[in-house]
Amino acid sequence: MNAKNFYIVATAPNEPSLQVKISGPYLTQKAAQADLSAAIDEAMEIDPSAKDYKYTISHVESRQPGVIQHMAAHA
Repeated sequence: MNAKNFYIVATAPNEPSLQVKISGPYLTQKAAQADLSAAIDEAMEIDPSAKDYKYTISHVESRQPGVIQHMAAHA
């Protein structure tokens, strides 16, 4: 896995500094975009308030999985 990957990031509507990688890593922005809708739906299943969050695709340095992948690995 690359050190710098694309992630789907959720940002709290009333606290822009609160950002959480919900899905990823993706090797390309196109792959993240293809998964965006499903990742948002899955986030809302976990937490209904997720509908209020702003979702973006970010290219960040990290080797950690997003929240959804982390939860799936430990289910």
